[in-house]
Amino acid sequence: MTQTHPRLIAATGALLLVLGCGTSGPPSGTESEGAGSSGSVAASLQQFAGAWSLARIERRDANGELLSPPIEDRLGYIMYDTSGRMGVTIMRPDRQPYSEGGPTPDEALALIGTYTSYFGPFSVNEDEGYVTHHLVGSLDPRGAGSDYQRFYTFGENTLTLQPPPREDGSKTFLTWERLPDLPESELTETHRKLLGVYRIESVTRQTTEGESVPIDQYDEAYIMYAPSGHMSVHLMRPGRSPYAGDRPTAEEALAATRTYASYFGPFSVHEDEGFVVHHRIGSENPAGTGTDAKRFYELSDTHLTLKPPVQSDSQGRQLQTALRWARITE
Repeated sequence: MTQTHPRLIAATGALLLVLGCGTSGPPSGTESEGAGSSGSVAASLQQFAGAWSLARIERRDANGELLSPPIEDRLGYIMYDTSGRMGVTIMRPDRQPYSEGGPTPDEALALIGTYTSYFGPFSVNEDEGYVTHHLVGSLDPRGAGSDYQRFYTFGENTLTLQPPPREDGSKTFLTWERLPDLPESELTETHRKLLGVYRIESVTRQTTEGESVPIDQYDEAYIMYAPSGHMSVHLMRPGRSPYAGDRPTAEEALAATRTYASYFGPFSVHEDEGFVVHHRIGSENPAGTGTDAKRFYELSDTHLTLKPPVQSDSQGRQLQTALRWARITE
């Protein structure tokens, strides 16, 4: 069964500036923490829960006047889960693939600002009307460990997030449209069991003859499956260093690109054949955009194992990679 690909639009010119505007520490006030939520806390998280598609970004001056026309040509999701975890992905259109064997440092620098990805827990301060994204990972290595505060407003089918005002009083507003849940008639038993957030536990690789092959591990990673039939994945390697200045050098951009992976899009479940397909409408690696990623799965109440198709290495060995994920969502 294959899901319908919904319309997805998004917007902003200064994407890293807008999404990277956070707070230096945990904000004050009473918050609904993502972990261990119950009662009113769970209700606070529930109103955010689901997948949202970025519709537009507006920048207004201190008087509320538009400073420039809204931009509506980006692709993006923000996903919130009832476990108190979130992830965001935003991509500019018309990104060109890297050259063969790339990216080169210059190619990495040219594209590092055209894709945004970060993930982590979130908490809600209903009294003061803001949500805080507690980043455990980010494509921009300066983001990990930061708290991004966003004032929020819910519409009939929208969520508007506003980072703190700039020094000149201007404000940026990101408006997201809720993606509707899949109808019950389209849900398989695998859908019902799969939906939620998972955290990486291990990565293994072996030949088809059973010989173990060394492979690098991830430091932090989430994969998220939303009830709307959309997914996103965020994978971060250990040992990443923040940029030395306000903007990355070409070598810093290359290092950031090589140690972080992300993509997003609808997903479909092929239950009889035992695989899911991630229909990638956006990818940190531009070559992945518009392609499908097939993953054979093993699914239990506590873990998800995903296996891409067998591939050959430079020695001609047939290799099977397996990513084992621990379920976070209860």
